[in-house]
Amino acid sequence: MKVVWVLLLVTGYGVDSDSFDTKSLGGYDTIAECHFASTKIFWERMPINQEAVCIRVEYEGHDGDD
Repeated sequence: MKVVWVLLLVTGYGVDSDSFDTKSLGGYDTIAECHFASTKIFWERMPINQEAVCIRVEYEGHDGDD
């Protein structure tokens, strides 16, 4: 298994669980790299109803190190 930090853009359209969309903006080896990427992309100009979130994801890797 491989672990990566994924930067997600979450967009909200309401308050129930079906009112959110997500989009992956990239994967990073460390949480620090993920937070840095978020800052570099948005730098206090986050659009309304959106937030960038770093989440740790475990998956079946295909790069020979799992």
